[in-house]
Amino acid sequence: MKTYPIDQLIDDIYREKNKVLSLFLDKYSLGNGQFQILNEIAWHDGISQEGIASIRKTDKSAIAKSIKGLIDKGYIFKERNLEDKRAYCLHCTEKGRLMIPKIQNIVESVDKILLKDFSKEDASQIRSLCLKLKANIATALE
Repeated sequence: MKTYPIDQLIDDIYREKNKVLSLFLDKYSLGNGQFQILNEIAWHDGISQEGIASIRKTDKSAIAKSIKGLIDKGYIFKERNLEDKRAYCLHCTEKGRLMIPKIQNIVESVDKILLKDFSKEDASQIRSLCLKLKANIATALE
């Protein structure tokens, strides 16, 4: 059996998982990044673009593109921050709020696909090992 580098396996799983996720999200005209940002806004009502970029650990320009798409599709709206006139606060519209339970169901469905035929113990161990990988990366970036 061929031994694959762990980073290649993670990349492959990530890409394939996103393909499955797209199958669920396409009917709502949402992309992978957009659904995650919508979820962040729902959890942190009034959050700024910079706040999302910090939580998601990504650049503001990628967030801005997703935010524009979410606004255009009627999932969120923005309003000026009263304390910092240069910034905007982001909020879910009614359509966006109604999407959150659907997003949660989609995430659970993708998890079920990923963990099919794994025992609860194996699934728990996978989560634990992934958290260790994530911590190792964070330490290397300090």
